[in-house]
Amino acid sequence: MDRLGGVFRVTQSAGRAPARVAFWIASVCLGAGCASKPLPEIPLVPFDEWAYVEDQAPVPGPDLSEEAVRDLSESWALIVAGRLGEADLRLAPLRTLAPGDPGVLSAAGFLALRSGNPSGAGELFERTLDAAPDDVLASLGALLLILDSEDQELLFNRLTHLSELDPDASVVSERLPGLALEVAENRLSRARELARSDEPGPAVAEAYRAALEAMPDSADLFLEAAEAALAAGDRQSAREWFEAVAANPVASKRQALLSGLAAAELLADARRFTESLTRLDGILRDPALRGFADLVDRADGLGRRLEVARLSERYARIREAERVTREQLAALLAAEIGEPDDDRNADPVIAIDLERSWAASLIQTAVGAGYLRLYPDHTFKPRGLVTRGELAESLAAVFGKFDPEALRTAADDSSRLDLSDVPPDHRYREAVAIAAQLGLLRVSDGGMFRPLAFASGAEAVRAVTTLRDLLGRS
Repeated sequence: MDRLGGVFRVTQSAGRAPARVAFWIASVCLGAGCASKPLPEIPLVPFDEWAYVEDQAPVPGPDLSEEAVRDLSESWALIVAGRLGEADLRLAPLRTLAPGDPGVLSAAGFLALRSGNPSGAGELFERTLDAAPDDVLASLGALLLILDSEDQELLFNRLTHLSELDPDASVVSERLPGLALEVAENRLSRARELARSDEPGPAVAEAYRAALEAMPDSADLFLEAAEAALAAGDRQSAREWFEAVAANPVASKRQALLSGLAAAELLADARRFTESLTRLDGILRDPALRGFADLVDRADGLGRRLEVARLSERYARIREAERVTREQLAALLAAEIGEPDDDRNADPVIAIDLERSWAASLIQTAVGAGYLRLYPDHTFKPRGLVTRGELAESLAAVFGKFDPEALRTAADDSSRLDLSDVPPDHRYREAVAIAAQLGLLRVSDGGMFRPLAFASGAEAVRAVTTLRDLLGRS
């Protein structure tokens, strides 16, 4: 570096660091008043990104006059040229005239930056962004101030914001991909730690969502996030992310099919049967599905469960039934509860009297899951009426499939319940006590349960949907 006529000249081949040092030395001299006359042009490049800065221009607010806009443009040209004294003289009246104008503020920020006042520049850039969050020049200036910062999160947020305003910015293409990977890894470690520590679903989902913001195109990360959210009980976030993987063009075929099925199952859990059917039909039409035997079985199981959506008219009439039938109860249990996720029965259900039943596939699901039983002669008797005792028995069976430990606890406590017409040695005593304790079926004030009375459709619907919500299947 040599000094010629009060001007610092920098050899560009010396690299980025010497150029920066030269810039700040020159700036300190200028700030200290080394020049007693309008400063000449400073032909140096303070940042590797300065060429990009020179291509920008401050954007004035709508209230600035045409004359003021011209003055702002000329001030910016002087700042870019390094004629800082002249730029300061030209910009000063504008700062008095329009102190809150975003174009004036961002230009003043770069004047402060080139004059060796980074803290003042930072304050001006922040004021600009408060007034105009989408101001590219101020966003760039705020970013340049922290390019060497060790605060990865702050740098990532600034780079991301600039990328949204100008994706073609050279500093974005050069810096953001590598930084995004580092930030995503740090955030992912935090999310996994929360998932392992049994934190509630929203906290786990929020941590994974932060990691996904850094790596929005990673199908693997979205799938991991979906499965973690589902395990933590956040079904809404899980379905959102399963859907994202299913629609992601870079996801593998297995990832897409698996995620689509998971999303369809969650839609069915939420009783959005039509949407679930639409997604399932698309999956079944995909020829690649046949290459994954486990996914075929899973799709077939969901198809049986969704049969209720195809029979919506008959299903809707269950609530109005004066006496609920076994096929109606099976349909309720299969549609509202579904099969236990970790206890899928691979053995076929062989019942000889289902040919004329509208709920044949749902009966097979309910029997296969262990909620209802076949008779010894391999009949189901679809149109047989269900007593309150039998309803209690099936509800207890469902509860036990999902939470056996809670079932044992409820059974141990059943002897304390006063049931005047269900003595301790009654066949349905334990099941009735469990259903009553869980609030699934009502007992009269006198302790009367009426186990042999036929259950109504409304009573069955209420009991099954209450159990569904209790198990978190909604």
